[in-house]
Amino acid sequence: MNEMIIQTNQLTKKFGKRNAVENVNLEIQKGQIYGFLGPNGAGKTTTIRMLLGLSKPTKGSIHLFGKDMKREKLSILRKVGSLVEYPSYYAHLTARENLEAVRILLNVPKTRIDEVLHIVRLSKEANRPVKGFSLGMKQRLGIATALLGNPELLILDEPTNGLDPSGILEIRELIKSMPTEHGITILVSSHLLSEIDQMASQVGIISKGKMIFQDSIEVLRKKSTSKIRMSVNDSEAAWKTLLTNGFHVDRQNNQLFIEQTSDESVASIVEKLVHNRFSIYRVEEERKSLEDIFLELTGVEGSL
Repeated sequence: MNEMIIQTNQLTKKFGKRNAVENVNLEIQKGQIYGFLGPNGAGKTTTIRMLLGLSKPTKGSIHLFGKDMKREKLSILRKVGSLVEYPSYYAHLTARENLEAVRILLNVPKTRIDEVLHIVRLSKEANRPVKGFSLGMKQRLGIATALLGNPELLILDEPTNGLDPSGILEIRELIKSMPTEHGITILVSSHLLSEIDQMASQVGIISKGKMIFQDSIEVLRKKSTSKIRMSVNDSEAAWKTLLTNGFHVDRQNNQLFIEQTSDESVASIVEKLVHNRFSIYRVEEERKSLEDIFLELTGVEGSL
């Protein structure tokens, strides 16, 4: 049985009368990259702050590494690294000097600085002032800082936010390498399903403070139903012909739509239309994207 790294039970946080997070049950196993997904303001950061002991739950429990956060907070957090929102750093100092300031607080060996710089691919930039870094490099330095204490769990809150495409790619590839190369379990939050899809194997979706989905990306994909769309010369007559012959077909905007059907059924429909002398201009498959499913689940209109 896989070891559970994060497990919450009915985790709830109220601000006044409003539930920012309500009865959230997270389950994250050792070695996973878990994508914590939701629109902005859904409760992701509030949940993460509770996991890190930065905010006290109104109700519910948190267990990390099988230990109760209330009882063993300090011993738990020694095994956790995090990057919440934007990383903090001293702009006039070099990357190495910034890491040294944190290393002293953590009381880890000096050799760890070179190790984390290598992991985040900043070894060549170690002696440059951070004020000259790109945003992507600053994010990587933030991750290096989170890795200094040699954590078993890394929690990253919107790590690609504001980055350009090359910066996003750098962070994504870095995150993907960590479980296999360094044995680190990762919780990464985002409001972009397209990003989570390329990094995570497991996903939890939170909306308005409530968990509405938690399973593998593959299970999420299975919610993607497909339709066959047909363009014909006389859609109304073709539609009536197919209905008369027992086929389940919809007609919209002068096009025919067949839902979740086999290749054999599509072939039979085409054969029937050709037999009745209809001209078929196009047969296409329409499949909901993961983004469409996400928008449906969260009830968010339009692009995020």
